[in-house]
Amino acid sequence: MNKDIKSIVLSAMSGDKDAYGKLYEYYSNDMYRFALGLCKNTYDAQDAVQDTAVSVFKSMHSLKNPDKFKSYLFCALSNTCKRILSKNNYIVEFEDTGERDRDIEFSLPVREALDKLDSTSREIVLLSVVGGFKSHEIGKMTDMTSATVRTKLRRALIKLRKELE
Repeated sequence: MNKDIKSIVLSAMSGDKDAYGKLYEYYSNDMYRFALGLCKNTYDAQDAVQDTAVSVFKSMHSLKNPDKFKSYLFCALSNTCKRILSKNNYIVEFEDTGERDRDIEFSLPVREALDKLDSTSREIVLLSVVGGFKSHEIGKMTDMTSATVRTKLRRALIKLRKELE
């Protein structure tokens, strides 16, 4: 974590709303892409990002290590996405709204290929590719060993490549 982000996290931890706004602005695009990959539709993804932003802001004071903020944020987002999906109790197909108000949405072929992965593999791919997490970090977030994460990631990426060819 760079020094600027760490100082913003520290300010947010002490209750600075403007600092938290800066963090949200910094991470929101990656959060949205991650949530879109898990929730598979724009509305649930947007809800997940907003719900997570509110809940993380309320619990910032309990964060023990500011260097772990990104992991904390994405772990909370993952849990929120899972809660939304289980609450909806159905599998949502990707929708092509034609909107491109966010230039960060996945192309339709990528979304369809991601949809063919099981939920655990999709989460690992998104944490790695969108979140930029390393296998040991993903392992801690998903309760897997880093070796298991690397294996699942490799297999998922191979499957994605085949689907996209």
